[in-house]
Amino acid sequence: MELLAPAGGRDAFVAAIENGADAVYVGGTSFSARQSAENFDNEQIKSAVEYAHLRDRKVYVTVNTLIDNNEFGEVLDYIFKLHNNGVDAIIVQDLGLMDAVRKTMPVVRVHASTQMTVHNSEGVNFLREQGIKRIVLARELSHNDLLTIRGETGDVELEIFVHGALCYCYSGQCLFSSIVGGRSGNRGRCAQPCRLGYDLYSGKKAARMDLEGRGRHLLSPADLCLLDYLGEIKEAGISSLKIEGRMKRPEYVAIVTRIYREVLDELQANPNYKPPAERKNDLLKIFNRNFTTGYFSPGLTPLLSTQRPNNRGVYIGRVVEQDRDFNTRIKINDQVIVGDGLDIWVKKGKGPAFVVREMFVKGQKAAEADQGDIISIKLDSRVFPGDRVFKTHDEKVLSQAMESIRSEARSRIPVNIDAYLELGRPMRLVFTDKDENEVTVSTVSTAQKAINRALDLPTLKEKLDRMGNTPFVLKNLVVHGAGEFIVPFSDINEARRRGTDILMQKRLAQRQKVKIAWDDFANHKNAYLLPSSSQRTRKLPLLNVAVSNYIQALQALKAGADRIYIGLEGLGTHRRLTENELEQLLAFGNRQIIPIIPRIRKPSDTDPTTKLVIEKISGVMVGNPGAIKWALDKGISVMADYTVNVFNQYTLNFLLNQGLVGACLSPELNFKQLQGFTNFDKVELMVHGELTLMVSQYCMLSGVLGNNGGKCEGFCRQDDYKIRDDLGYEFPVETDTDCRFYVFNSRTLCMMDDLDKIIALCPGSIRIEARRSSEQEIFTVVKLYREALNKLSNEEEPDLNWYKEELARVSGSSFTKCHYYRGVL
Repeated sequence: MELLAPAGGRDAFVAAIENGADAVYVGGTSFSARQSAENFDNEQIKSAVEYAHLRDRKVYVTVNTLIDNNEFGEVLDYIFKLHNNGVDAIIVQDLGLMDAVRKTMPVVRVHASTQMTVHNSEGVNFLREQGIKRIVLARELSHNDLLTIRGETGDVELEIFVHGALCYCYSGQCLFSSIVGGRSGNRGRCAQPCRLGYDLYSGKKAARMDLEGRGRHLLSPADLCLLDYLGEIKEAGISSLKIEGRMKRPEYVAIVTRIYREVLDELQANPNYKPPAERKNDLLKIFNRNFTTGYFSPGLTPLLSTQRPNNRGVYIGRVVEQDRDFNTRIKINDQVIVGDGLDIWVKKGKGPAFVVREMFVKGQKAAEADQGDIISIKLDSRVFPGDRVFKTHDEKVLSQAMESIRSEARSRIPVNIDAYLELGRPMRLVFTDKDENEVTVSTVSTAQKAINRALDLPTLKEKLDRMGNTPFVLKNLVVHGAGEFIVPFSDINEARRRGTDILMQKRLAQRQKVKIAWDDFANHKNAYLLPSSSQRTRKLPLLNVAVSNYIQALQALKAGADRIYIGLEGLGTHRRLTENELEQLLAFGNRQIIPIIPRIRKPSDTDPTTKLVIEKISGVMVGNPGAIKWALDKGISVMADYTVNVFNQYTLNFLLNQGLVGACLSPELNFKQLQGFTNFDKVELMVHGELTLMVSQYCMLSGVLGNNGGKCEGFCRQDDYKIRDDLGYEFPVETDTDCRFYVFNSRTLCMMDDLDKIIALCPGSIRIEARRSSEQEIFTVVKLYREALNKLSNEEEPDLNWYKEELARVSGSSFTKCHYYRGVL
């Protein structure tokens, strides 16, 4: 298995290579899902590729954001440069960009980002058929899920995360940062609202719930650590093990990479090897929010870290006492040295966090203290006996990590040199590396009889071993030829430099990819890119309504909806649509009933798409690549939901070319961006309702309210819940039949007063999102939109503000226009 490490900058890149990474993934200065990392410009990427390739390692570049229509020319030029600079693969999220690269530069190796939310065999096979060589699977898959997917897919490579930060929401499905703060995770600028504090509110009691000191970070996951499960992961047929952390310090990258490298090497020799506790302890010391096995072994460890969203460190002892001058005595159960960072957790408020600058043991000033000692430290705030102490910065571990980066010793390539000496002839040096590459160079000067001191083996070895600025290290030196000879040291040094330079070029040439000619690329690119404008035919769009159950669907139909999208996940009701209910809806006039295939459908899930649904319906709405393939293979008409992230015309065209009949565009687009689309008769726009900000595999209610070892106690069936942030915004939460957890926006999208502008775009349909709405609200909202649409189609001028006021009367929250005017960063 490949060990794939992150690098947000040059130092972290070297740390990854020098500590055993087989490959490193980095981001450029644009189109990367970690825009706030240091990242690499083109020259730095070129240098990094050379550094890695000399050492037989690989470099992947993340181009894993959604791409705007106007960015396609730039991003394709960028990928062209990446390939010609030797990058081994690019990692993409955007389906349109995937298609564009495959059409314009088919030799470029493309990996599918975890942002594509691939979580089943159908999704893997769909992307494999598009020419994708590797899929980074969703983090939410269990060991059994991985075994199933590997058994049902072809020779495509599978990659999973094994260590680092987790997202609470399925990657690629989160709109929280985008809708609330305007910083899109899909565009690489997530503000991490999941790490903020929230209070949980009961609907029945209309009051904040007491979580008994369990913490306020209700959506903040612990850090993934699968160090103990690498053997099982190998058995599941995984090709690459990915460490998360492009925002992390080089020391973090060094330590985590080294430990996983050591365990992988041990497993290679002994498949039954289990890493000792001290290895995981070193991982804890560098950074942790507690460790979890995540979804790989569900329920084995808690998923959330609700008490704090940042590094909690390692527990090392408790406060013994503190005097009135804040001199504090702490009994420790681990080593502490000057330079370590400590954090004391007090029962109320924020405790002191500090770097140890001076400490005393038994009254004597000490540079270090050992397990069992009582250390004395002067603090600047009050703590109390029994308060827990955590080490958040381990100076010794970090110093060792930095040394591994500076020395660059681990990755040096051993070279054997044979030196041939013969009187009156240049000295010949033959360099041979571990891969049997051979280079021969000679000195300019000839070997002469020594008058004073002859060139002996130790002196020659010392001269030839000066390879510090190269990736090589001298392993063996053999001198051929006897005699008291001398060769100028300057000539020896110059020959050594020429030899290593040629050897480097020979090694790089072995990994050189076929370069793409600019003219060929430019011709393909220009043929692929679309004109910037198009003619649109104004007509009345269909009025579509998305609901969760039969009763909601009936109300929408009675109020005048043209099409009903009905979810099959049982959101809120925890009950799926029945056979009888579907038949009654299908008999309701000539309106269309379109089931929404659950956007998440793991291999271990029960399948709600029954034989009846397949036989009776005219089409489905789908929200992920796997569902696209499933529906197309069944010969069913397919519409893409907004969760497919159709952010540009190229993604829309790709889907239409696959056989889809249309798509609901991303709610992250603004009016200006929408003007750049063609085929708008195939487009649906969201105009009203509560947007889903998050969908999670983990039920937060069970995690923070439960006392039954993580087993479901049915809290979602006992009450209605909201989470409230520190600004007072309340976000409703729900679960579905499969116990997945949903977070909805605090405000309702309403474009009624801009309905004329929406109609002017000429969409094929507009959509009301009514998954959580009451029967009365659905009837009123649909009826008002129906009336307004009909008047606009008759070229009347309805008072849209009046309609908006009427909508406000039945809305459960205030209104927002989301991104129609502001867009996303």
